[in-house]
Amino acid sequence: MFELPEPIQKFLVKLISDTRLPAYMFIQSDGILKLSGGMLSVYGIGALNNDKPISEQVLFLEGLLPLTSSPLFLPHLNIDNNFAADVYLFNGNEGTWIVMLDASSEVRKRKPLQQKAHDLSLTVSELERTEAELIQEKEELATLVDDRTLELARTNLQLKLELQEKQKVENALRESEGKFRRLFESNMIGVMFRDANGVVTDANDAFLQMIGYERLDLLSGKIRWDEITAADSRSLDPQALQELRFRGAYTPREKTFIRKDGERVKLLFGAALIEGQQTVCYALSMD
Repeated sequence: MFELPEPIQKFLVKLISDTRLPAYMFIQSDGILKLSGGMLSVYGIGALNNDKPISEQVLFLEGLLPLTSSPLFLPHLNIDNNFAADVYLFNGNEGTWIVMLDASSEVRKRKPLQQKAHDLSLTVSELERTEAELIQEKEELATLVDDRTLELARTNLQLKLELQEKQKVENALRESEGKFRRLFESNMIGVMFRDANGVVTDANDAFLQMIGYERLDLLSGKIRWDEITAADSRSLDPQALQELRFRGAYTPREKTFIRKDGERVKLLFGAALIEGQQTVCYALSMD
């Protein structure tokens, strides 16, 4: 029987235990919970009773069992308000194994990335090459390992895919940031950044010209959101903030700003959340 070398087995087990908070359950073919363990409490699952139907104890499994095809992968499943999990279901000899791995960190990281890289996709050749590699690896694994080792290998393969996907997203993010930097420096539209305290931390020359401030004012921290926003436009901020928190961006709308010389200027203004409690805003002159 083929076995992975013991040091590799220990390394894989420790890697998953240290980083993914594994938990598991085994459900018999008749739907009765037979075995459970690991970090189930992390996912809000506790006080499980063996020899009782799992559908009465873990609600998100309702309708999934009995498993008709194996394996089944449920990525980024929202278990409760604090944790998301990657859930793997696969059939064993006498029932279904369920393995849960923490995906909360990945979910939090991907939210801002998805906004910036949503229009990027894999080319057909990349998809075909990836599919061919996966099929080849699957065929090689199927001829070398028994049922138990095969399930471990599939989990390993999924981790590899996640790392590949993460690398692709990071590459897409770098490309997107490069494009944004070129737009920022082109001064085709006004762009500025503000922090959670309302301080304008960066802006391009186009935005500074719209509000009549100098770059020295920006560098000395003298440009504040509440001071450059006209009083009759501040009433729009709560509605915009609510949309910003819900969608990660809000629809461009007309706002009135106060220039450094006291003159009022109307701008078409929009914003989006980015990492580090920062907001990036863009503006077009209404004149």
